[in-house]
Amino acid sequence: MNSFIFSSLTKICKSFCNMFKNSGLYCLLMKIYNGISGSWRNSAIMTALRSNRNDGLSEKSLTAKVIYCPFTFLRFLKRKTGGFIKRNIAVSCICNWTNLYIQGFMAVNTRFFGIMLIGMALGYMGGVQHFSKIGAIAGAAGALMCIFNYNLMGFLNPSKFVDLIKSAAGFGDLNFDFFNESLQKGRARLIIALLCGAVTGLAMSMNKLYGAAIPVVLFCVLLVLYSPVTGVFMAVFSAPFVPTMALAGLCIWTGFSLIVKSVMQEDFKWRFDGIGMCVILFLAVLFVSSLTSFARMGSLKVWSMYLVFVGFYFIIVNAVRTKEQLHAVFKVLVISGALVALYGIMQYVFGWTTSNAWIDEEMFEDATMRVYSTLGNPNVLGEYLLLIIPVSVVYMLKFRWKELSKWAYALMTALLAVCLILTQSRGCWIGFMISLVIFVTFYEGKWWGFIPIVLCILPFVIPQTIVDRIMSVGNLEDSSTSYRVFIWMGTLGMMRHYWLGGIGMGEAAFSQVYPFFSYNAIIAPHSHNLFLQLLVEAGISGLIVFLVMQIVFVKKMSVVYRANDKKSENSMLALALSSGVIGFLAQSMFDYTFYNYRVMAVFFMIIALGAALKHIAVPSGRDEL
Repeated sequence: MNSFIFSSLTKICKSFCNMFKNSGLYCLLMKIYNGISGSWRNSAIMTALRSNRNDGLSEKSLTAKVIYCPFTFLRFLKRKTGGFIKRNIAVSCICNWTNLYIQGFMAVNTRFFGIMLIGMALGYMGGVQHFSKIGAIAGAAGALMCIFNYNLMGFLNPSKFVDLIKSAAGFGDLNFDFFNESLQKGRARLIIALLCGAVTGLAMSMNKLYGAAIPVVLFCVLLVLYSPVTGVFMAVFSAPFVPTMALAGLCIWTGFSLIVKSVMQEDFKWRFDGIGMCVILFLAVLFVSSLTSFARMGSLKVWSMYLVFVGFYFIIVNAVRTKEQLHAVFKVLVISGALVALYGIMQYVFGWTTSNAWIDEEMFEDATMRVYSTLGNPNVLGEYLLLIIPVSVVYMLKFRWKELSKWAYALMTALLAVCLILTQSRGCWIGFMISLVIFVTFYEGKWWGFIPIVLCILPFVIPQTIVDRIMSVGNLEDSSTSYRVFIWMGTLGMMRHYWLGGIGMGEAAFSQVYPFFSYNAIIAPHSHNLFLQLLVEAGISGLIVFLVMQIVFVKKMSVVYRANDKKSENSMLALALSSGVIGFLAQSMFDYTFYNYRVMAVFFMIIALGAALKHIAVPSGRDEL
């Protein structure tokens, strides 16, 4: 960092900046900027965002009482059964054994895992009913591990390599002594390990992969029950990787665990706000449309997925209670996204994807491939990245230059940006540009003074294939564009008849009605536009509630942004979440972005994390029930 080359480059950059600031061009740009900035501050939009009117409902109103019903029931349940459940859990043998298993697993105790391997060997050979090399190796390894009684997790704290990883990820204060060392003694934990190992071995005799996953899955299930916020971390990290039903199961179990905690914990209060009210109204409208659907059972199945992933909003808002937890979740979100982006780039570099199904080969002869990483579709991947990149930029800007985490998040941001380019999704590029304009304008509007320089550099760094893709926006000769236009025309025809109540949720209902209105004999599973899809599925009320939800979200983020210095971490995160959501909604004009349930889940996770940021950064007692 202190090399002659670096020092010279720094001096050159500073000299250039000083020359630019003293130039007439800079003075002209600043006058333009100050004029636009003053007009914007006095605009109707900013006046509406600055208003402090309550965006919720009075608890005394009839509508509020109906919407608050689930939380009122939980409060009633706490009063009637909370003490009884808490007393019985305290003396329960099962709960004690559960705690021993969790603590032994978290400690990575050698004797605990050794006994588990011995049990696994016995169970496996009992299942296959003959001598097995796998069983013998597992048994021998387990016997060797039983000789020692060390907690391997405790050895990670003094490790310099681990310190390097923690520093890069921004978790410098993380301590690995989060287990109870006093519980790493005694026979009860070893009996539990032996039983778990035996069941695992027996299951492995039928299916090795699923059987071997039992100890880890059991640990995750029990850990989430013990501490529901860990379920939020798991869901945020695993959303782009695991199957949809596995993610749904995790969300449901986390919700159940939080309900149990709310009943047991005396001082627990449910958070409820204007966004939460919109979420309940949104789900209610979708439920009514599903009941009156052209394909009722299919629509109710789709609605159940919405209930899980949209309803997970309440779990995140009420599980994430501290500033440390919130920022840790954001960092996990970025790390997960960086891994997705890295895999997408590797697809491109090594040619792991061979499908050209998303490219008009006649119009883009030089285009090679579009990456889709773990999400199965380039557009879906781009939509996911739109939500992650702004958060990554915040942590890249927040850390100081001398900190390793600054460079780590800069690298992750670069991976995310490159992967977004490789998706070749024009709608996502437009969404990203809108997101970038919003972020730069509100974070440091003076950066727009460098636009002339950037415009001069871009022609030399942007590949021709990307230029061709950008220039093709709106070109009806592109099969992708014409395909969407014809679908939109057919959907608008449906709207004229079903704008009031909708046709019902899901592909089954859409496919029954759309063929009567289709143009050019095009078959489509959805309208390729989120707003049109909501209007067709749930009618005008569904679209209005969804739009109001987004307005309330942006307003709450503006409250956080204005409550702190605009360069503070909270303000930057509020700005990043707002710009990411707006960019996502811009892409939603060109695609049905909720068609992939995992992306829909991540979208509402972002909304929930923003609401949690509001509760933590600008607390308001009236939001707790």
